[in-house]
Amino acid sequence: MALEISSGESRGYWKYHVPDKKFKQAKAVGKINNEKAALLFDSGAEVSILDIAFARKVGCYVDNSQTLECEGVGESPYMAEGRTRPKITLAGRLVYFFDVWVGPPNGGQDLILGMDFMVPAGIRLDLADGSICLPDEVRIQLAGRRPMYGDKVVQVFLDQHCQISVGKSAEVKLQRSRSVQQKLWVTRGDRWVPTVTAGPGATRFLHVTNVSDQELVLHRDLRRVAIWLGDRVPRVPGYVSVGSRRYAEWQNLAYQASTDEEAEVPASAEEDKPAVERPQ
Repeated sequence: MALEISSGESRGYWKYHVPDKKFKQAKAVGKINNEKAALLFDSGAEVSILDIAFARKVGCYVDNSQTLECEGVGESPYMAEGRTRPKITLAGRLVYFFDVWVGPPNGGQDLILGMDFMVPAGIRLDLADGSICLPDEVRIQLAGRRPMYGDKVVQVFLDQHCQISVGKSAEVKLQRSRSVQQKLWVTRGDRWVPTVTAGPGATRFLHVTNVSDQELVLHRDLRRVAIWLGDRVPRVPGYVSVGSRRYAEWQNLAYQASTDEEAEVPASAEEDKPAVERPQ
């Protein structure tokens, strides 16, 4: 998520200019000092603020030598009196130690995480999917939001880290569709394309081919490389159905990349020798 802020411009424009419009907040559950906490990911906040009552509850040491005048929470400005460095745990395994301000209650959430945390932590808000995307494409579902396609969709991720040479492929076994009405949709990256091949019986495999001129490293859970859908079309851009014209173009790219790589392999010196030894 990237925001360009001009000189004198502030975030949160619509909050103040369209007060009658209701906004869904990006809330999720995490842990602060190993205690369950309600977190608000606020792209309109410049700084992160921890509820002072919660800070005392989890035993945070507060440095009261620093103060900050804040506005945007409530109708009037207030003072954040002190800073602390709590342990913030997201998705059960991503741990951050980060300096936050300490202030009065924040309207139902224990911690407001502003852009000073979200940008260096590499956090993106995927409001269409109703999730927060963390580094390595780890996702947290927002509180009160359901997945974009519900629980009737089978999503396909890479199950391990893959290091793919130029023109080579990594193979992922596809789960079977839950019904005959489900159709397989795939997406591609800047340097790789997917193709689907048939295996024994009803088994199908997804091949991810490196179509670039450099070695490719794909991390586990990089992104959804394929999804099974019923009679709907993905709202997320970039997906094509297997068998479509665009998918055929991707097949050609994968085939061309693999054949070009084979053509560049130099013939070995052994192949130049005669098949039958001749006496000298």
